[in-house]
This record gives sequence, structure tokens and C-alpha cells, in this order.
Amino acid sequence: MARVVLKDLMKRFEDVIAVNEMNTVIEDQEFVVLVGPSGCGKTTTLRMIAGLEEITKGEIYIGDRKVNDVPPKDRDIAMVFQNYALYPHMNVYDNMAFGLKLRRTPKCEIEKRVNEAAKILSIQELLKRRPKQLSGGQRQRVALGRAIVRNPKVFLMDEPLSNLDAKLRVQMRTEIAKLHKRLNATIVYVTHDQTEAMTMADRMIIMKNGLVQQIGKPQEVYDHPLNIFVAGFIGSPAMNFLDVTVTDKYTLKNKTFELETPEKIRKVINDNNLIGKEVILGIRPEHLEDSAFVQGANPLNTITANVEVTEPMGAEIYAYIDIEGVLMTARVNPRSKAKFGESLTLFVDLDTIHLFNKDTEQAYI
Repeated sequence: MARVVLKDLMKRFEDVIAVNEMNTVIEDQEFVVLVGPSGCGKTTTLRMIAGLEEITKGEIYIGDRKVNDVPPKDRDIAMVFQNYALYPHMNVYDNMAFGLKLRRTPKCEIEKRVNEAAKILSIQELLKRRPKQLSGGQRQRVALGRAIVRNPKVFLMDEPLSNLDAKLRVQMRTEIAKLHKRLNATIVYVTHDQTEAMTMADRMIIMKNGLVQQIGKPQEVYDHPLNIFVAGFIGSPAMNFLDVTVTDKYTLKNKTFELETPEKIRKVINDNNLIGKEVILGIRPEHLEDSAFVQGANPLNTITANVEVTEPMGAEIYAYIDIEGVLMTARVNPRSKAKFGESLTLFVDLDTIHLFNKDTEQAYI
């Protein structure tokens, strides 16, 4: 396998910059996920690595070799597409073997590799079937098998699970993660689904409008988002954001509530000279709990408002409350008595809150 190095990578389509000055290193055997909303540049980045999209500026290295001008077939990569891209007139065996036949690989070697890949993916009994006789999950396994048999330096995967139903997506996430461990492969994976990114990645690259917003391990990005976009994009339900003023008592205040701040947040306030300033407060839904289930909840650790909607989820309830026109989400105890139209007091885990600059939307650290 090999590392992938992107240096000052840029792609321009006429007046639109799809990828802007991207610099990153994907290490050997690492599983890196490019994640972001539609149009953020993640698929364009993947296609440039594959050689399917011409580079406007910058350099790409696979291993120690610069591949800017190397044709896709000679880059030693294998790509798994969103739509599987299987040949309908060929059976599964021939679909998996096709690339090896083009390379004039000996027949005995082809048979060995196809059978090994089929065993890894548990599709041995499907080798004689045509794609139209397969389910979506089976077709995806065949597409993965076609990539595996090539023994590439790098696997590139472009939203490979987006055409599957929710239950099958969860199953295939596990299968791909296991596959990565088994093959010790370098994988660059593109998705718009932050749950896929969080559950599969060694590291995530979060993109917006062609720009990298943050790179890091999933838990690091979740716990320490660098800006409001990352904070709102990573995590489900999304983080809540509210305008507050930092008082000289180190509290966070607006017309509805006043919250005390713990020592770690006071340090952030002092380090950034925030006394008297307006900031954006970020609170994740799981850090808001019905105060009835929190012993000794201090009024300066709570927010009270009317419930707009409740969504029972079995293990928890999503309660939506309105604060000055902002609909906030809380994940509360399933035994909560939260009801539409009634007042609910929520305990805030203040050790987990985030503060952001109102103008730049960058996190205060």
C-alpha cells in the first residue's frame, strides 16, 4: 500500500473553484473520509486522485511517485463507484476478473484472486449470477470484490453506500471497516453522511465550498470543532446555537436564561477577552437533560422554555423547545414528562459547551 500526498491541490471550473489549495497527507493503511454537503468538492478531489479529473494546480503523489500526468490505469488505484458500474452482460466472476484480464494476468492467478475476494466478501455462491439477479447489497459486494482483486496501492470509494436502504447501509459500513482491517489498505472514502464518516474513519476531512474546514480523528472533531459549520455538520441531531452576552460575572446571558460557566470556560473567556462581548453559544442536544432527572440542578445551570414538539425514540426523547425564536433540540430521558405546549426545564452540561465568534464563526479555544 502507499500514502497519498496532496500539495496545494486546486480545481477550477471556469469561474467556480471546486477545490481550493488543499494540502493533506493520507498515510499508508489509513482510512480517511472526505465529508461535506453536496458541491463541497469532495468527489472532485477523489476524481483528481484517480486521474479522472484534470488538476488545475498542485501536485498529487501516490507513494513516492508524482502522478499528475500518469493515466488512471497506471496509478495502481481501484475505485468503487456509487452506482456499482457492473457490466450487465457479464456474470459476477467475469465482472471481478475483467480488469485482471485486461492486464493479461495469467488465468490461474485470476481464478485465485477472484475466489479469495469472493470468500472475503461471502459471495462465492454468486459468481455465476448476472448483476440483475443480485440485490443492492450483493452488487456492492461485487463492486468491492472487483477492486480487491487488483491488489491496488489505494482504494478510492465514492459514496458507495448511498443507494442502499438504511439497514443495509449500517451492515455494509461494518463490512467495509472489517475489510480495511483485513487488507491493511489505504482507503480514501467520500460521503455526505456524517454518521458514515464518524463510524468508519481513522481521520475525517470536512469540506465546504472547496475549502478544508477541519482535519482530525472523528472524536476530536466532534469534541473540538474549529468553527460553526463543523460543529453543526458533525453530530446528529445537530448542535444548538444561541446568541449570548458574556457578563462580568462570567455568566452567559440572554433574555431567557443566565448560565454559570465552569473554570475551563472562564479560561477561554479570559484568554480571548470576551467579558461584555456577544458570542454564539453551542450546546449539543445530548448535553441537555430534563432537570427532573438531574439531582441538585442549579437554576444557573438550566434553561426553561415551552416544548414545541416531542419525538419519542424509544431509548430517548427528542424535545424541541423555542428560545427567542430559535428551535433547540434536547435528547432527554425516555421517562421525561415533556409535552407539547408545556414548560420544560433543561439541565445544561456546561463542561461541554462551545463558544464561537459572531463575526468569523470560528471557535474560541
